[in-house]
Formats: sequence, structure tokens, C-alpha cells
Amino acid sequence: MRLLLLLGVLLAPVSLFAQESKEFDGELKRARDYFTQGKYGATRSSLDALGSTLKGGRGNKTLIGLVSYWTGVTANRQQEYADAIKNFEQSLAVDYRPKDLYYEYGQALYALDKLPEARNAFRESLKLGHKRAVSLYYIGFISQTLRDNKRAVTFYRAIQRLPKEEQDDTVQAAEMQVGDIYLEQAEKHPDAFKAVDTYVIPQYKQAIELNPDSNLATEMRSKIISLQQKYELVLFRMRNGRPTSVPPYFLRLAQDITYDTNPVFAAQETTNSEAKQGSLVSKTEAFGRYSFYHQNIMSVSPELRFNYTRHLKREAEIYRNDNWVMAPAIRTSYEHTWRKKPASFLADFDYVYSQRDRDAEEELKFNSRVQTITVGERVSGLIGGGDTTVRLRYRTFDSFADTSDSKTQGLSVEQIVPTKVGRMWILNFGYDQTRVENDAFDTNTMFLRADVIFPAWKKWQITPQAGFGLTLTDPINNSDRGNEKTYNPSVRFSKPIWKRYRISFHADYMQNDSKDEASFAYKKTFYGFELEYIF
Repeated sequence: MRLLLLLGVLLAPVSLFAQESKEFDGELKRARDYFTQGKYGATRSSLDALGSTLKGGRGNKTLIGLVSYWTGVTANRQQEYADAIKNFEQSLAVDYRPKDLYYEYGQALYALDKLPEARNAFRESLKLGHKRAVSLYYIGFISQTLRDNKRAVTFYRAIQRLPKEEQDDTVQAAEMQVGDIYLEQAEKHPDAFKAVDTYVIPQYKQAIELNPDSNLATEMRSKIISLQQKYELVLFRMRNGRPTSVPPYFLRLAQDITYDTNPVFAAQETTNSEAKQGSLVSKTEAFGRYSFYHQNIMSVSPELRFNYTRHLKREAEIYRNDNWVMAPAIRTSYEHTWRKKPASFLADFDYVYSQRDRDAEEELKFNSRVQTITVGERVSGLIGGGDTTVRLRYRTFDSFADTSDSKTQGLSVEQIVPTKVGRMWILNFGYDQTRVENDAFDTNTMFLRADVIFPAWKKWQITPQAGFGLTLTDPINNSDRGNEKTYNPSVRFSKPIWKRYRISFHADYMQNDSKDEASFAYKKTFYGFELEYIF
């Protein structure tokens, strides 16, 4: 913090020459040129020579005061604070008091730990209206250092009463110091955890809001987390050691623009007619989740996802796929251990409601509703240190076309495999039995997929991701389709921009091979950009 305060000495007064005497114009101009070029040693030499001449009786008080003041400012730049103080006092002795003299004087006194004298100097600077916010900050900080906390808070808070253009970044630093004072007082209180929760953390949060993207904001967020951990104000780990979500909320907003060579709506329809042309597709999505924790035993996380998809090419076979989807869900987790490893029993319920322009009338109508119940078990550290998750699910699909209604029973296994070189593998296996109201469309399906997330490229902060999926479908009551295979390779490159934004480029290829080429075989490529805001 002292370094932050001393940075103020780097700003030099430029109007030092209003009282120049013609007799010394040449010497003053030479010193001025050296000073503006940052040649402070040469400036001091010129000013010392001029000062010797003036002390010989050849200058008036104003000129002597000017040279003394200017020498003090130059000594401040050289961090020769004892010389600076001596010269400022000589300037004051002849009653030469430029507007910024007390500010510069206070800087030098502060640097040499002459704190009461420095505080008085900054008070004079404040009276003269010079750098009022920084002067107030100095007075507050020095008072805090001298254990005069009540006065310190008064002066810190006075910065907020200044016009906005004068507050600059000083106001956030001052509010952080107020938080530090509150913390010092709270930790002396017998009910410290309550005082920290009631006064200290809210003070830091208010200070963060003044400039959420500053380095000070980052420092205060770290302080808040440390205090929450120290006083157990927030649950950071469950009883088996599994970390909680901090903060407990998550919000994601995304806008995606993709070019799709073959827009089709959903694989859950009984056919996938191939489109004759591609289209740009706009997809807007919002997702939110909040996690509630019952002691350190279980969590309940309601969530909601909404997305709207619109095809920019307005041909009937294309825009029939316009849709919106609303998908609330609730996820629960009971934490325990299995063979001394962290484990969680999972129970989820998902509901998905969609409307689509299914009749190509540019009007969205009910398309389907899907309800899914899932139970599972997640264990950490079984393979390679990552999570192993096994799930059983039961899904009902209610379509606008009754013959497409279906029920699905399935099993899935997910394995996370982190590696020592920073890559992370995500391996998925799934098996579903789907029984449709029209049993000609019954299927047994096996799904395999592997994704790998690479470490970010440090130079550009781009995170690459690649994956490949294979789906094997057995249409058990329709031999005309044969055993179908769907291939889905994909790549994605993501880069953070600004604080909470991320932009991604993604590309996928999908090919479904079927003997019934007219109704079920298709190929499609889709690639585009997505902009995300994560709060």
C-alpha cells in the first residue's frame, strides 16, 4: 500500500516558472528542459548552482522560494526525501507556497515515516484543493497507521462526497481500507464470525461493486473467500471432501450463429428427411442454477434452461425447424464414501417442453414434452483420479403425433480421466431401449463418445477441444433400415474475452448410415461461433 501512495510523486508540476527573473532566464530554462526530459540529476545540478548564486544575495524571496520548491520536487523524484523536506521548508520559510507544495511535502514526510507531520501537510493540501481524493486517502491511511481508526474512516468516507471526476480509483482503495478496519475490530469481538458476516464482508462487496474488474476487486474477493473459510460462513466442502459450488449460483447466457448444411429438428422424430439446402441458424440460450446445501450431507440444485432457435433462410423446409425449448430440472446429491473414496448418490428429474413450427406456417406449436427420471452413483478416484459416474434413467416422450410417443430405459457410464500433462479425457458409454407407440420404430441404441480438452495455448489463451461419437442403432422391428451407424466428430476452440465473456468456434460433422436412405440416412456439417456470458 505504501508503494501505491508513493506513486503520486511521479506527477510533476509543470508551471514552475511564473516568477522567473529575466536575469536567470537561461539557467531556469536549462533546468526546466532537464526536468521535462526526466534528467533529475542534471536538474538538481542546475538548481544547486542557481541556489548558491541566490544565497549570495542576488535573488528576491520569490525566486529563492521557487528554486527551493523546485529542488524539493526534483529530490522527491530522486527519492532523496530528506533533501526534499529541507528544500520545502526553505520555500515555506520565505512564504513561497504553490498549490501543490504541501502535497509534495507530505509525500516526502510520509516516505520518512514522519506521519503526524505528513498528515498535517496533506490537510493543508486538502484546504488548497489540490488532489483532494488522494490527500484524503493519505490522511485516512496515516490515521489508520497511527491507530486512529475513527478518524481514518471519516476521511476515507469523505472521498465519496467528492465529485465523481475527482474520486478516480482512490475511492475503491479507501473503501477496501474501511473493510480492513472493520475486520480488525471484528476479530477482537467475542462473536467475531457474526461481526465478519454482518459488517466486514458486506463492506468488501460494496467496495468491489465500485470497479468489479480492478486488481483491488480481485484482492477483495480473495479476502472474502478466506474469511468465509476461516469462520465457516460458507460451506466449501461436503463431509466426504467433495467441493461445493462457490458461489452457489451459476448463470450462462449464450448467442450462437451456426451454418447448418442440413437442418433437421430432432432424432426423436420417426424420420429425418434430408433438407435440400443449408441455412444460418441463430440459437439464443439462457441457463441458471442455484445449489442449496443441507449441512454437509446433501445438495439440491434446481435449474432452468431456455433456448430459442431460428433459421435465417426462410424456406418452408428450413423454417419448419424453428423452435423454442424450456427445460426445468432438479438435481439432488447425497454425499457419502465408498471404499474410503468420496461418493455421491444422484437423483435427478428433467422436464423438457418444446414448441416448433412443425406445419411450416411460421407459427410455433406444441411439439413434444419429455420427462426423465435418473438415479446414479458417482465415485471419485477409481480410475486415474477422475470421477466415475453410472446412471440409470427412465424417459417418457410425448409427441404432437401420438404414433411417435415413446418410453426409454437406459444406462450410461461416464469416466473423467485427467492426465499429468494437463489434458482431460471425458469418456461416455450409453445403452437405451426405446419403445414407440408405433412399434415399427422401436430401437435399441448404443452410444460411445470420447472427448479430450487440451491445456490452453498460453500465447493466445485458446483452449482446444476435440471429440468423436459413434451411435449404433438397431431398429428391432424394421429390417428395411438395417443396423444404423451415426458418426459425429467435432472440434471446438474457446477463448476468454474480457472478464466474464468467452467466444468459441465449433465445427461438427454428422453422418447417419441406414439402408432406408430416403427416410433415415443423412449427412450434415455445422460450424459457427458462440458468445457466452458467465456470471
